[in-house]
Amino acid sequence: MKQIKSFFNFLNFRFLILSILIFKSCSNRAIVSVDDIGLKIPDVWQIPIPISEDIVGKWWEIFQDENLENFIFNFRKNSPDIQSILESKKMAYHNSKINSPNILPSINSSIRADTSMQNLTGFGDAAGEIFGGQSGEIISFENSTAGLGFNLQWEIDIWGRLSNAKIAAGKNYESINYDLTYLGFSSVIRAAQSYFQTVEAYEQMKIAQESYNSYTEIRDLVKNRYEKGLKSSLDYRLAETSVSTSIVLVETRKIQLSALRRRLETLLGKYPKGQMITSKALPDKLPIIEKAIPADIIIRRPDLKSLFLKTESEGLLLMQAKRNRLPGISISGSAGTSAQKLNDIFNEDYGIWSVGLNLATPIFNSGKLKSAVKFRESSKEKAKKDLLKGLLNAYSEVEQLLQINQSLSIQQESINNAVQQSLDAYNLSKERYDKGVTTLESVLNSQRQYNNVRSQYLTLKRQRIENRLSLILALGGDLDNNG
Repeated sequence: MKQIKSFFNFLNFRFLILSILIFKSCSNRAIVSVDDIGLKIPDVWQIPIPISEDIVGKWWEIFQDENLENFIFNFRKNSPDIQSILESKKMAYHNSKINSPNILPSINSSIRADTSMQNLTGFGDAAGEIFGGQSGEIISFENSTAGLGFNLQWEIDIWGRLSNAKIAAGKNYESINYDLTYLGFSSVIRAAQSYFQTVEAYEQMKIAQESYNSYTEIRDLVKNRYEKGLKSSLDYRLAETSVSTSIVLVETRKIQLSALRRRLETLLGKYPKGQMITSKALPDKLPIIEKAIPADIIIRRPDLKSLFLKTESEGLLLMQAKRNRLPGISISGSAGTSAQKLNDIFNEDYGIWSVGLNLATPIFNSGKLKSAVKFRESSKEKAKKDLLKGLLNAYSEVEQLLQINQSLSIQQESINNAVQQSLDAYNLSKERYDKGVTTLESVLNSQRQYNNVRSQYLTLKRQRIENRLSLILALGGDLDNNG
């Protein structure tokens, strides 16, 4: 239709000119760096990183545990926690689309058909005489209208404030996406740590069972000699006491193992039967960390990238708040047809159109726009402080984990020596007891100490694995992935 074509042709040229102005007026995308917040980063970590080879891309493969690999695969695929994170990502994306301002024109179309009935009772008998009716007769008539229309609304982003808001919305989405990515990464690490807690619980139960068997063997030996009058009732009662307490420990370990297995099944979104299959021994080989790692590698962490983006977003919103005090220009227009019959709405002879230009500038608003600028200035400064705090906490976390790793290595080496010494002491005490040189109490104490030291060794071994996984998380992932 001629009128509608004329309407859009009228807008095309103006749209081209104004688009050039908009893109030229778009603000610079302010990028925030560590230098902007005044934090001096050392070249290397203060706590030396252990000497080792390069880490593989998939850190869990270094354990060479097929059950662990299957667990992590199923966790990433089926975990309710991971599924929730994925849905949150989708929500964040669509929410950014909803809240992002429109830089381009907004065009809507409509089609309508109206019918109305009116009467002339308000004019009295005069209306009847005018329209040829009888005296006292109520005159009424019907009116029908139909129309097809296109409506346009467009705020021209001459100062770039809408562009700033749109870019800020995009950075906010990226920020949320990084937060959720880090949450997902953290969830996988925590799930792996829970897996190794379960493996340790299985080994602890084995130690408790072996302890029960040893105490039972000693009790049977003492009982036999007691019945022959070779040993006192004190020895027999001590041996029976040790057997009874070992049964309690076995049951306690069983409950702990079942609880951890149910926890793993829950993480996988399965019914918690307590039958989760894991490895039967903690691994000796750990994910490896390079000796020389630049301290600024931590900036790649998704949660820290999120803080950088939030700071950049606040800077853009500050620019927008400042430019909100400038005049605004908008265009409104409509084009279409208006007729009394519905089948005439596509007839160009009934075409109508209009275009309007509006210029509005703030004059008095009780200081609201000025306060909005002050608010955004404070918000930007707060974002920078949050970024500084996040960086400091991250560096502190890595330094602490490195120091704990050193300490655990020393402790594990010492406990490993204690395990061998306590085993030798236990065997020696049994020999001396058989020869009548020492008491049964000494044998039971040495057995108890041997089992306690073995249990400590397992706990330290698992703690070292957990610490190494936490270090991978704190460094932002595998060292081969420097993106």
